[in-house]
Amino acid sequence: MSLPPGFLDELRTRVSLTQVVGRKVMWDQRKSNQGKGDMWSPCPFHHEKTASFHVDDRKGFYYCFGCHAKGDALKFIQETENVGFMEAVEILAQEAGMEMPARDPRAQQKQDHRSQLAEVMEQAVRFFRMQLKTRPAEEARSYLARRGLSPEAQDRWEIGFAPDGWQNLWDALRGKGVPEELILGAGLAKPSNKGGKPYDTFRNRIMFPIRDARGRAIAFGGRAMDPNDNAKYLNSPETALFDKGRSLYNHGPARTASGKTGQLLVAEGYMDVIALSEGGFAASVAPLGTAITEHQLHMLWRIADEPIIALDGDKAGLRAAMRLIDLALPLLEAGKSLRFALMPEGKDPDDLIRSEGPEAVQAVLDQAMPMVKLLWQRETEGKVFDSPERKAALDKALRDKIRLIRDPSIRRHYGEDIQDMRWELFRGGRPRDEMRSPAQDVAPDYPPMPEAGYDPGYDSGYDPDPGYDMGYDPAPAFDPGFDAPPSVPQDTRPPVRQGQGGNAPSGGYSGRKGGGFRDGGRQPWRGKNAPPTPLQTTRNSLLAGGSEESLVRVREAVILATVITTPAVIAQFEANLERMACVGSDHALLRDLVLRHGIDAPDRLKEEIDAAAGAHALENLFALRHVAIMPCLRRPGDVETASLTLAEEFAKLEASRGLDAELAEAEEDLSGLADEAVTWRLGQAAEARNKAVRSENEDRAQYDVGENGARLNREERDAFGALLERIGYSKK
Repeated sequence: MSLPPGFLDELRTRVSLTQVVGRKVMWDQRKSNQGKGDMWSPCPFHHEKTASFHVDDRKGFYYCFGCHAKGDALKFIQETENVGFMEAVEILAQEAGMEMPARDPRAQQKQDHRSQLAEVMEQAVRFFRMQLKTRPAEEARSYLARRGLSPEAQDRWEIGFAPDGWQNLWDALRGKGVPEELILGAGLAKPSNKGGKPYDTFRNRIMFPIRDARGRAIAFGGRAMDPNDNAKYLNSPETALFDKGRSLYNHGPARTASGKTGQLLVAEGYMDVIALSEGGFAASVAPLGTAITEHQLHMLWRIADEPIIALDGDKAGLRAAMRLIDLALPLLEAGKSLRFALMPEGKDPDDLIRSEGPEAVQAVLDQAMPMVKLLWQRETEGKVFDSPERKAALDKALRDKIRLIRDPSIRRHYGEDIQDMRWELFRGGRPRDEMRSPAQDVAPDYPPMPEAGYDPGYDSGYDPDPGYDMGYDPAPAFDPGFDAPPSVPQDTRPPVRQGQGGNAPSGGYSGRKGGGFRDGGRQPWRGKNAPPTPLQTTRNSLLAGGSEESLVRVREAVILATVITTPAVIAQFEANLERMACVGSDHALLRDLVLRHGIDAPDRLKEEIDAAAGAHALENLFALRHVAIMPCLRRPGDVETASLTLAEEFAKLEASRGLDAELAEAEEDLSGLADEAVTWRLGQAAEARNKAVRSENEDRAQYDVGENGARLNREERDAFGALLERIGYSKK
């Protein structure tokens, strides 16, 4: 299959080589400069300890000074994933959100078309800049001067002017022989509804060129000079060059500047970015007239780990910040977050820097608040919490937001910060340490009694107070991400006899029972008939050490594999599939595709999944061991076997999640006064879960599975066998 050259160029533009390579290597932070896209690491293609592997993100190439491996993102995917060229293209296209093109014999024509559009845009930049120096632009020049932009600054930012009139730019470009379809395709003109000549998109506006990260002019933003104009600011329409939700104003220069300062500011408009940059804050960008999109947020995180959102000090600015919080919470990663700097009321960054100077802006940036505090402010500001019901409503709203965070460690820390702020709000600002008793300083720190405080249960969706019952000593306020052994008070630890504990000092605590050696020494005698030590693979298996979330993911994989191999059962279990809240985004995508195509087009279901999620999605699903051994996978299309499998798996899944929900609600209720209703609810939920799980064991005890997948009752089979033995076959 031949690809259009323009497709590969667009793919390389959208995908960050640093992000692709970063999944396989650990960057050397001393040598790397993320802002410049200059990254170093040990080479993934040969064993070494020094960072001789170099990635130039701006040029899109890597090179190893040790083994001389080199290439681009596609080559890297081919080498590390052991796939062919087209498979590498499909992998990157899926990450970039691009649809694989069909065979196109006119691919070269399309690439030529994009190059021609880019050239037309450059001609328009020159035209608008020239018009700014003419007499009709006198009012525009005065406006720019009042905004503090000198002629030199205007040249640096390539600011121009679109004169008032219907065909000024159109006539100028047509006079140079530019075809009509290119002018229309670049978004510089619109066709007339009255049958006349097309008319200019921008008229009587100050023009700001918008360039991509590679410096190509892809669009324009225009500021109206007429105060009665319906649109104060107007952007180019989306074209083959311009995607508003995937572009940032001042992207390339800001990335370079951020590499030197480590800071990135996000303002609302062009003039804010220009004012900040001219005032010394060169690492400044702005979305293009819309709220920040998910793709733009990832672009910001590629430039800096913690961009500062510099918002106008009005209600609109606050609303924009609140919307951004909801967008960012599910996307947070360790080290990737946002801070918010709110300008004084009624001012934007441009106003502040012109009236009070860069020092005032820096003072506001120094006070930028983390996202968790702005989330708290949104839910509490202007509200009175003078009743248990209002406090419970606050708890529920915050808990619902924190549950959006996918990273468990970040979710836990958000819960801790929220609980600290809640304590200060409802306890008159008294720190928790003042409420602690002397006994709490030596004993594990348990949740307070109902009269001392109420735990709303944030943290990982619902947990007790941070640090309590986490399986490790609450003294260090840090969650290692795993359950460490519970701490033992010093006065209760058994003494260790001299020479008993290997490296343990005399009288210390060895952390072991009995004798033996540590650190490679001889193991203690365990008896002649002691069971063998389990293998490491057994310890790591889902059955032995898997968490509840891992087991849920196993059941989801079985369900998805069953409906994909036997689409005829999808209609029967459609409601169950819609209710299934998947643990991972990959399972959620497969579920959505099954619901979208499985009923109407079951024969094309796998093809639709390959097109939307990539061929590796099904390969990874069917390669799982617990999926590969399923009877319905070995016999695709067997509706009866698939129905039995789905009924059992859905019952277990829903019973397990029902118990989790009951536990969460009951834990919240138990922080107050417990009653028999809570105990009864927990008992019913636990019995439902045990019944769902027990069904599998009972089936195995009472039934055998025949070659065709049918279940055979063992008692009936034995009785039938006994009857056959009593039948005589001798001829009379």
